[in-house]
Amino acid sequence: MSTDPLLNRSSAGPALGPAATADRYARHRAIAGFSQESLQASRFAVIGAGAIGNEVVKNLCLLGVGAVDVYDFDTVELHNLTRSVLLREADVGTGKATAVARRAREMDPAVTLRAITGDLWDTLAFDALRGYRCVIAALDNFEARLRVNLLCWIAGVDWVNAAIDSRYVTVESFRFSRAGRDTPVACYECGLPASAYQRVAERYSCGGLQRLAARERIVPTTAITASFAGAQAVNRALALTDAGAGDGLPAERWLLDTRTGRATVAALERAPLCPCCGDLPARARIVALPAGDARALDAAARDAGADSVRLSDRLVWRCSCANCGSTAATKAVELRAAARVPDSVAFCMQCRSPAIGVELRDEFEPGELSERFPAGARVPARFALAGDTCLDLLAEPSGEQT
Repeated sequence: MSTDPLLNRSSAGPALGPAATADRYARHRAIAGFSQESLQASRFAVIGAGAIGNEVVKNLCLLGVGAVDVYDFDTVELHNLTRSVLLREADVGTGKATAVARRAREMDPAVTLRAITGDLWDTLAFDALRGYRCVIAALDNFEARLRVNLLCWIAGVDWVNAAIDSRYVTVESFRFSRAGRDTPVACYECGLPASAYQRVAERYSCGGLQRLAARERIVPTTAITASFAGAQAVNRALALTDAGAGDGLPAERWLLDTRTGRATVAALERAPLCPCCGDLPARARIVALPAGDARALDAAARDAGADSVRLSDRLVWRCSCANCGSTAATKAVELRAAARVPDSVAFCMQCRSPAIGVELRDEFEPGELSERFPAGARVPARFALAGDTCLDLLAEPSGEQT
């Protein structure tokens, strides 16, 4: 009899001996063309530990993959329990990534699980990205998906997007590892409708600052729909990189109506004017710039022979009040990432009116950043593009890792 601290109860049962452990994957090995050894040597990233993320992590652990990194910034709430197979009431208030990884470790002790709690923009490093066999995104908003798509495109890493809405499932797969000048591969943004960008815009004010009062859309669904999404997401992740099985479409969308059981598969065509893959280098040369200060960034851009530097995040370049001009309060806002500046700064406390205007910029000539930023000050951006070179400004991934 052994005590299980996670479930706060006793669990009986014989421990697995060496023979049982060695035979754990016997049914997998009996499948023609199925390489258990390849799976055990693979690391996967699961972005989002909600309903779909639970299913994805569960499936990867049952398959016996080598390692799974679980990313999520959120905490467990009571309503999550009706759709999340790995969560329990005792997990309410705990970080989702931590709770899911902790529970999943019980499924197969041979699988290495790591929980990363924090915003994916601050935690998903390029070095880590290039070590994943595939990234599986189980997210509930367009902005996060756009960011995963962007990072994977630059790193040249395959990824799968899984989404649900009521009874419907969408799973999209992108084989970025084969993208290049001679191999066009559509990305997530290629076919994104205008309504998706409108949803992203709802998070920000007209001036591009963070809208604190923005309300997140609630997605009504059940565990049944999430289980379909999780199964197909893992299935596509394996197919993307398996020899032979991954020789299909470089980018495709699978749609399922879980009530009728009808599914359709469609190829995703690359859009030449796509704001992501139509404008950015595939599998860019990535140079780590952990210092992240403006002078080092400008020097690296000159070394790359670039005429300009484009940041991943727009900065508040100038800020002033129409009535009071530049004040201590407006100067404190300048040179910060616009997406992390609340729209409440538009109200001037000095003249008691919403008269503050901001100038946002993300592209600069070499030397401009050095002129504005104090010596040693970090540029608040995830990365910078200088020609075909990506300058990684993420010094150390922030957030809690367990």
